[in-house]
Amino acid sequence: MKIGDTIQLKALGSATKRTKNRIHNRGKSGFIVRKLPQSVRFTNPKGVDWIMLDAIDNDWSGWLPVDEIEVVA
Repeated sequence: MKIGDTIQLKALGSATKRTKNRIHNRGKSGFIVRKLPQSVRFTNPKGVDWIMLDAIDNDWSGWLPVDEIEVVA
């Protein structure tokens, strides 16, 4: 995976409701990778890397934790 790649995601069964909702509501057409997985300084980053994405078919842009997602295409 590289910056600028278009990807399709699936939320893992153990994913939070937030991650599942973002993928379901914002990612029907996929996402564009804006920043590769990296550590972040959020209030509760859970000790895992996060990836920054832009939704293709709407104006959502944000971070998802890599331990809650699977790249399927």
